[in-house]
Amino acid sequence: MHSSRIPPRGPRDPAESWELPSTETEEGSFPRGTCDVFPSSPRRIEDVAEGALKALNEICGIEELRQVFMIPWAVRSMGLGEQKVISPGSVLGIGTRAVALWTGKPEPGVKIAIPMERLSAIEDVTILLYSRLTFLSLGCQLTIRFNTLARFALEPALLELRQRLAGVPQPLPIEETPPDLPIKWVSLLRSPILRFHEGAPVAFRFATAPRRSRHERERGQLLAVNPHELVFMCDPPESSHNYGEDSFIVPRPRITRVRDRQKYLEVASNGARFSLSMAAELREAAVRWFA
Repeated sequence: MHSSRIPPRGPRDPAESWELPSTETEEGSFPRGTCDVFPSSPRRIEDVAEGALKALNEICGIEELRQVFMIPWAVRSMGLGEQKVISPGSVLGIGTRAVALWTGKPEPGVKIAIPMERLSAIEDVTILLYSRLTFLSLGCQLTIRFNTLARFALEPALLELRQRLAGVPQPLPIEETPPDLPIKWVSLLRSPILRFHEGAPVAFRFATAPRRSRHERERGQLLAVNPHELVFMCDPPESSHNYGEDSFIVPRPRITRVRDRQKYLEVASNGARFSLSMAAELREAAVRWFA
């Protein structure tokens, strides 16, 4: 599998295999959009759609209800003209054995599951109130979309998942402290996205990607490595502004190769290959770190 974060020529946010075609009539019946979606954990087993918890538990290994997230119906744009799809009501399970998604339509059942041993990377995109979280493996991916304000509900289960993938701590590369960073990136350096706990060590490099046209802004890029993960963060390439960030997280034990492919860094993880558009100085640092 070759997964690329280069913006596609078609829809920027294409339909998932479990999503349904949308018509004008249905769009009127379901006015909720992606930014109206707030995943939440059930308080009681009875709150979960019938059959969903049992199906997810068999695959994922659910230990607590906080590992389960109910995601309501939504009609969303695919980012190209007026094309839209319906995301049916679903339930996400982030368990000890797998990550899986159950939907009630068109037929109830688990539509996709990624066993823990096959997980290769996590992509986490935030643009203002729009968030997209993707679990990636060789040959498949599981993506959910939701309002950014709901992120706090997902973060504990997501952190536990990352810790399961972390393996034993690995040494950090020796890296000089970069010069002063823009305020946004100073704040992000302190965030849990880069480390499992406050004060944990991290080595990083920062660069600014030049504009590709006079209408674009310069985009910040941060490449970091902690004892457990390689993390690449950048201003969102899908947005005309820099309000948000696009994060790509790869467990270090699963990285088998890092190569500079000019303009892109190729990272091989657990059988999958990812091409990350990245400034030259960051690509050089990554190759050196993983030589």
